[in-house]
Amino acid sequence: MNMKPLSKPFLYATVAMLMSVSCKKKDPSACGPDNGHYRYVKTIKDARADLYQSAGFVIEGGDAPLICPFQEEKILPYENTYVRGKPQPFKYRIWGRIFNCDACPTFTTGPAPFIVIDKIVKID
Repeated sequence: MNMKPLSKPFLYATVAMLMSVSCKKKDPSACGPDNGHYRYVKTIKDARADLYQSAGFVIEGGDAPLICPFQEEKILPYENTYVRGKPQPFKYRIWGRIFNCDACPTFTTGPAPFIVIDKIVKID
């Protein structure tokens, strides 16, 4: 029995599936209405973070992305844990994808980082 004819379709199907899964991670449509303005930067996994004024997260290591407009309701049940000028307790672990928005209105110049939250876990 020759298995070669079956291996090619299986290989193509596997590659197509992997491409579709990896492309969704970089898809900015979960972030906001101006999809053309959001550019994928990186993925965050199991990062220690604090919620800052229900506007964004301060992540251990220096990132401070805002919450994507389409995800603002997702963080409503969580309490603010960031305290300026004090050591951070990092009360949350977060998973998500950071995008830069080059054309979003902000108070600073340059691209503004936004995060699509995939998962939030509160640490006691």
